[in-house]
Parts: sequence; C-alpha cells; structure tokens
Amino acid sequence: MRKHNICVVVPAYNEEKVIRDSLSALKKVIPKEDIYVVSDGSKDNTVPLAYGASVNVLALEKNFGKAKAIFYLMRSYDLALRYDYILFSDADSRLAKDFVKQIIPFTQSKPACIVGTVTSDKHGLISAFRTYEYGLTHFIFKNAQNAMKTITVAPGCAALYRSEILKKLNFSNKTLTEDFDLTLQIHEKKLGQIIYAAKAKVITQDPPTIKDYWHQVLRWYTGFWQNIFLHKLYKPTKKINLEIYLLMLDVLTGMGISIYLIFHPELLFRIVIIALAMMIGLSSLVVALQKQFWAILYAPLFPLLYVINLIAYASGFFRSIFSKKRDLPWKKVARYSISKA
Repeated sequence: MRKHNICVVVPAYNEEKVIRDSLSALKKVIPKEDIYVVSDGSKDNTVPLAYGASVNVLALEKNFGKAKAIFYLMRSYDLALRYDYILFSDADSRLAKDFVKQIIPFTQSKPACIVGTVTSDKHGLISAFRTYEYGLTHFIFKNAQNAMKTITVAPGCAALYRSEILKKLNFSNKTLTEDFDLTLQIHEKKLGQIIYAAKAKVITQDPPTIKDYWHQVLRWYTGFWQNIFLHKLYKPTKKINLEIYLLMLDVLTGMGISIYLIFHPELLFRIVIIALAMMIGLSSLVVALQKQFWAILYAPLFPLLYVINLIAYASGFFRSIFSKKRDLPWKKVARYSISKA
C-alpha cells in the first residue's frame, strides 16, 4: 500500500455551526480525499454537513470522548499505514493557507511531532486575552521549550504526528486534555523530538462568553491536573517534569500573592494597582508586537480573566482528585458561525 504524505483528522461533536466553513477552509490546504472527520455521537447536523463537504466521514453512534473517537477513526481507515504524517485539527479551527508549505520542511528530520502556532479570531474580550496568552506562550515558552527539547503540549488543533509513533500511543487514558496526555507519552516513551514550527499557523475559535470561557478553562485545568497525577509529573526526575514546574510557577505565584493579601488586607489596594499596571503594560506590549492593536483596547479587562484562570486552576486540582469521572463527556462551549467571524 503506497503511503501519502499528510492527512488531517477532525474530531467533531455537535459542530453544525462551524463544520462546513471549517472543512471548506481545510480543502483549500489539504485535498478533500485526505480529510477525515469523526463525529463522536453528534446529535445535530454535523454528520450530513460533513458528508456534504465530500470528505471522509466516520459517524459514531455513541459518544466515546475525543481521544477514543480519533483512535477509532485512524483504525477504521488504516491511516497510520496509508500516511506518513497525520495532522490533528479541530472542527472550529482553520489552517492558514500556507500551513502545509510552512510545516513540510520540518518533516525532513522525521520528528515525532510538529507543533504549529495557535492564533485567535478577532472576536471580543476573550479572543483579545487569548491573543495575549498565545503570543506570550509562543514568543517565550514555545521557543524556549523548542530549544530545550521540552515542548509540553502539542495543541489538539495544530499538531502533526509521524504516523509510526501514533501506533505506540495510548488513546484510552481517561483525561480531559488528550493533547497534553499524548505529548507526555512521546517524551516518556522517547519516541522522537517534538518541534515547533512558528510560521505554521492555525486560527481557532474562542468562547464567546465568560460562562463558556469558565467551562473551557475549568476543563483544561482539570485535565492538566489529571495528567500531572497520571504521569507522576510531581516527581522532579525528568527534564520535562522540571519544565512543568516552571509553567506552574506563574499561577502558583498569583495564588500565593492572593492568599498573602487575605492576611494583609492593608496592602491589598497597593498590590492590586501594581499588579494591574504590570499586567496591562505587559499584555499591551505582547499584542502590539504581534501587530494585533485591536486587542489593546481590552487590556484593562485582562486581569478579570486571569483571576478566572486562577480559580479554575485551583478548582481543577480538587476536581481531578475527587471526581471519579475522569473521562467526562464533551463540555461544549457556544459556537458562532465562522463565516461571520
């Protein structure tokens, strides 16, 4: 059986608002015969809309969870045998038109995984905050991790895997962040290098409301802690574990300051003003460097979302310990039509 170079896998659950436009954008980058959609028990029009796009579709009647749905799709179509590389994308994401052109040169060294750059739509406060977060993550952390060979997360919407290593990964681990889990398995099993391709960009959709943002970050942080315990990242025995410690430092510092202020309320006003000024200044600089000047207008509100992150971080810790449902069903956030973005 002759192998092709790249195919793209799109897991979807009730994505009727975005799936058609997403697949239309994908077909401008990847041939339609190399696009594979798996509907994980969708109850809306996701499946007929995907069929209407003339791509390959696997419609699962039962909801298995994102990781298992991807596994069943790859097995059903023998993707690991037919393609050299498999790209994971999300139903609400669009690849930049030059994505393949930017990422192909990195395949020459046959890395285990190639990570692209995640960017946001221009869609209000949360997208502005994500523009800041993604910018900071990629400009500083991703480049540093790439140099140290300790990339911690291959994002589910922008990760290209060498098909040979996918057969060695466990897709049945019950965590809410399968992309974090799969990335950690690559490190643990020493399956190869994970490379950052900065110019390979993916545009993703952000939650449109604070309520949806809360649901999303709570899920992410719960999954983060699940993987901490699953992979025993609390043990300082590996370089990747130490990198996780560094990533936790920012959040733990914020939580530590908050606890300190509870016992020293006389310092509250002064510390809050200084923290607000620093965050607004830093966030304005980061988005300006990306030439996303529209996001600066929302910078004064960024501390609110940072506080939500801190609460979700703490809540996710306790949720990961006390909840017996480690493979909770998809917690959907509201979507808006991509064509209207």
